[in-house]
Amino acid sequence: MGKSLAKKEEKEARESRLHLAIEHDDVDELHNLIVEEPELLDRISKHPFPNTPLHIAVAAGKIDVAMELAILKPSFARKLNPEGYSPMHLALQYEQYHIVRALMTTNPRLIRVRGRGGITPLHFVAQGKVDDELELLAEFLVACKSSIEDLTNQYETAVHVAVKNHNLKAFKVLFIWLRRVDMIEILNWKDKDGNTVLHIAVSENQPKIIKLLIPRVDIDVMNFQNKKALEMFQANSSGDEYLVMRFRHWLGRHVFPKRSLSEFSMKEPTFFERLKTFIGLQNQSGRDIILIVASLVATATYQAALTPPGGYWQDNSSNASANSVAVTANSRDNAVEKPHQAGTIILTGWSLFLFTVLNSLVFLISIITIWITSIPQLPHTLAVYLLMLILSVSYFCNLVLTFPTAVPLSVGMVFYASLLAVGMWGPFFLWNHYRLSIVRINSTGRRVRNF
Repeated sequence: MGKSLAKKEEKEARESRLHLAIEHDDVDELHNLIVEEPELLDRISKHPFPNTPLHIAVAAGKIDVAMELAILKPSFARKLNPEGYSPMHLALQYEQYHIVRALMTTNPRLIRVRGRGGITPLHFVAQGKVDDELELLAEFLVACKSSIEDLTNQYETAVHVAVKNHNLKAFKVLFIWLRRVDMIEILNWKDKDGNTVLHIAVSENQPKIIKLLIPRVDIDVMNFQNKKALEMFQANSSGDEYLVMRFRHWLGRHVFPKRSLSEFSMKEPTFFERLKTFIGLQNQSGRDIILIVASLVATATYQAALTPPGGYWQDNSSNASANSVAVTANSRDNAVEKPHQAGTIILTGWSLFLFTVLNSLVFLISIITIWITSIPQLPHTLAVYLLMLILSVSYFCNLVLTFPTAVPLSVGMVFYASLLAVGMWGPFFLWNHYRLSIVRINSTGRRVRNF
């Protein structure tokens, strides 16, 4: 009995020394205690929702001990205390921004830890209006891009939170960042009431945010009360006729009716969807193989156009001396050359025509294939389209400059230009078809970015 009592008092004494070590930010004393009892940190943090030494150090602003504990026990940084807060949440509440940055540097994914109410550190700083929290908001987005997808228990993104708190500066940071990283569709995600960011901005009567949102979001989407943003705006009208006009202008551009996600899912795949599957656009490795082969074929056919069978004439020859003695003298052998100009193709007749048509056709098919495989990454692959178009024009100019006029060049060139136009328009049509089909889906949008 006496031994167990003495052991209990010894453990309590170590816990008191640990608290003093944290209070004095004494890293050496922390390690001395761990040497004396290696299980010390685990023992005092064994509860499901412990107030770990890291929580205590963060709340007290003791950065040296806090970072040492975060290194020794990384799991502490993700644990929630009985109030439902992680160490980073506490650091934000106590305005210990230097500790927040230190924890973020140690593990950027701590930004995604969901605390009380499902609020992450990103949601927390989206509420704040002080410059330090605004700077942290930008740093969080850069350090952990995926944190923007996290939702509270009300299914709110950080953008919802910023708008609900009338935090225009935080909204602008989030809005511009979403445009920069091409994740603007998050603005169409709905909260538990089916409200998008635009619905909230309208209900909170925030015209500056509404002006930014109207061209960038689906304005005809309904919330779970079957209300559109325009209807809500007119009900809470602030007399801003300009905004009403903008609403109606952009509503007029949405000519396709909305369908629910279940309706979209039950509909049979369209021709373009089956075509997408057939050409392998849903498989990255398949696209890579197609792209490599198409690039090799385009290179080979372009080179063949530059160096055709037989090559090019190296000198000029005309009909001016056709009746001369020299030509008559040479008429007994086959040395007389046909009229030609230096730099034109030696191959003539149907042989030249067949070579030109087949080579050009294969070249165009390879270019169109490259365009098609670039569809999933549009509009980021616009540079690929531009480069392939320049290459095609270069090929066309080469044919015009080097082929003899005897070849029915006009018909061939018109055919070539027509195929090029169709080949370039086709992938854009296919991409636009998918883009519009996704836009026409009326869903919560919470996790359908890559539908």
